[in-house]
Amino acid sequence: MNNFKQLKDFFLNNRFPILWFFLLSFAISLTFPTGFSIRYSYQLNDIANEPIIAPFDFGILKTDQKLKKDLDEAKKSVPFSFSRNQDFVDNQIASIDTFFIYLNDIYSSHELFISSQDSLYKYRYEPEFESFQTSFVADSTTYVTLYNEFLNQYQFQIKKNQWDQLLGINESLMEPINLELFKKQVKQICLNRWAEGIVDEPLENILSDEISIVQGGELIIAPTKNYNDIESAWKKNKEEVNLLYNNDLDIKSILSYELINEFTKPNIIFDKELTESRQKERLDRVSRFQGTVLANELIVDTNNRITDSVLLKLKSLRVESERRLGYEKAADKFREYLGAFFVVSILLFLLFSFFYIYRGNYFENYKILVLIGFLMYLIVFFSWIIVNYQLPVYIIPIAMFSILMTVLLDTTVALISSTILILLISLLIGNDLDFAIIQFIIACIAIFSVRKLRKRRQIIATMLTLVFCSLFVFFSVMLFKGIDFLDYNYSTVGYLALASFLCPILSFGLVPLFESFFGITTDLSLIELLDYDQPLLKKLMEDAPGTHTHSVKVGTLAESCANAIGARALLCRVGSYYHDIGKIKKPEYYAENQTGENKHDSISPHMSAKILKQHVTDGLSLADEYGLPKIVKDFIETHHAKNRMEFFYQKALSNANNSESVDENEFRYPGPKPNSKETGIVMIAEAIEAQANSIKNPTLEKFEKMIDKAIRSRLEDGQLDECPLTMADLQKIKGRRDGKHGLIPVLSGLYHSRPEYPSKDD
Repeated sequence: MNNFKQLKDFFLNNRFPILWFFLLSFAISLTFPTGFSIRYSYQLNDIANEPIIAPFDFGILKTDQKLKKDLDEAKKSVPFSFSRNQDFVDNQIASIDTFFIYLNDIYSSHELFISSQDSLYKYRYEPEFESFQTSFVADSTTYVTLYNEFLNQYQFQIKKNQWDQLLGINESLMEPINLELFKKQVKQICLNRWAEGIVDEPLENILSDEISIVQGGELIIAPTKNYNDIESAWKKNKEEVNLLYNNDLDIKSILSYELINEFTKPNIIFDKELTESRQKERLDRVSRFQGTVLANELIVDTNNRITDSVLLKLKSLRVESERRLGYEKAADKFREYLGAFFVVSILLFLLFSFFYIYRGNYFENYKILVLIGFLMYLIVFFSWIIVNYQLPVYIIPIAMFSILMTVLLDTTVALISSTILILLISLLIGNDLDFAIIQFIIACIAIFSVRKLRKRRQIIATMLTLVFCSLFVFFSVMLFKGIDFLDYNYSTVGYLALASFLCPILSFGLVPLFESFFGITTDLSLIELLDYDQPLLKKLMEDAPGTHTHSVKVGTLAESCANAIGARALLCRVGSYYHDIGKIKKPEYYAENQTGENKHDSISPHMSAKILKQHVTDGLSLADEYGLPKIVKDFIETHHAKNRMEFFYQKALSNANNSESVDENEFRYPGPKPNSKETGIVMIAEAIEAQANSIKNPTLEKFEKMIDKAIRSRLEDGQLDECPLTMADLQKIKGRRDGKHGLIPVLSGLYHSRPEYPSKDD
């Protein structure tokens, strides 16, 4: 009964993680292939681990290259369908006649205009001058109106001065152009092209060697090369014009070529719908198979190598198995999906169990679980697309996931999550062991490269490292499997190198987005907080310089302690820099900022304790005002834990009467107690730095006694009860005299005694 209650409480307290686990398992399992796809999934040169016997008759699928070749040939064998449009030709001929009628009208109106102009000049002193003037205005208006209408209607690539030459207006030609003869030449060349046939589709787009043309109710099939497209028609037009005129720069040659091209339009029209319909009918008749495997026929025996032909038979068997068993019975479909769901659930259960046992703060933080699940599903869904469209599997960006998990969370989480993701995708693409080995090593290299992200040049180093390692691992696997390097298709290697190169770029581009959306503080953000241009840090330097110096020293001590036990050193330094920002409000009440009188001498110890406790509350309000992340605010409220202000407590006891009692809680900080290694380190480092300043003639022996006493007192007072620091960690935090990390090596550097240098007089 008690066990049942514990189980019930567990489910009630962890409703969201459990719901998210099942939802994620369901979503990912939907992308998984059937059991038959996984069972018969091998790669080239793999060794069969069991004999595979055909359970039924099935056809052997053609290779992708062979099928594509057959389909292309079938498509090419279908003549493209066209129809000859004679009505269009008749309309174009009529348009040519109309065009030259327009030209003759303009020419006649111009002649009449010139005649009126001559008469006006001739009879300028005669009584009939007014009638000639009226005729001149009418003739000039008619000429200008006709010419402008012509230019607006025929906006060809011909300039006005060229039209003037054609009409003989500017008198630049030795003899006027015979418009009737010019029209016959233009019309004849156009008729020649239409007689040959101009198709409205570029010849290079016509796949068939022959085309079918409906002409006058009859179907004609002729070679495609016998017809012109618009470009070849223009070329032939130029050749015929050159036969008529020897000089290419002759205005008649230029104008005739331009006019012919303007009127020469396709008269054989492509019937796209009919062509595609016939092509589809022909493609549907192309067989997808190139042979047959009979029932009970041995496909490959145990311990035999998987060759190209065997691989093709296995692929054919897998396809036929899916068709027969995956889709014919709903019960079979459900059974196979249920199996996929269980496999996915087992792998995700390992991941969620890790979070529950070793990363309780992540397990309780719903945003972190959503982030990890969301990224995993995106990569799995992308892999599903890759598999369905038969794209190269090595472009799946698993390294991007590993880098994001390392930068956003931590190395261990990245390693575990990446391993589970690689196993899921390896199953999804068909038990590909090579893929799993290569991606696991690449993920480990990516995690190792960005585990301590401090500088931008690490991005470039990570890119180059991943490319080199991915190629090295890939060729190592090929060498192990005995694959001939000369016969291998190296496009796979290229995709792997491309993915390794792009993953760091994509990862670092996405980090700010996930930081802001999921409320995560990465090392990149922590580095920004160390900048002295940060308004709050600058205010601390200006208003409380002594506190700032104290914070920097605490940061140096805390960072060294963090390095000693493998905690986040950068976080400890940032937390140390900001842990006392509340002292900005009343800096004169703290010893490190006092230069003269001590203000606590004039107030009661109770008031002093109240003021000292206030700097924690003030620090939190300033942190909210300046937008400090929560992970930094934790240091502000925990750096004193619930320690007792011993000096003022003893002072209050000595001032109290025998009948008056002193409330100890009044002289304790509000807390809470440190709940992480980093906050515990800063609490210890803060206390040690404050006490170290009060030691006269400091020596290593005095430092050791002071550290032992400070840590022991906090252990006995229960201030480290909620902190995951172990006794071994505390010993490492103390450090050794001959060590590099810990409190003692740093204290000996910060507070070592110096020899007194003699003055000039001495």
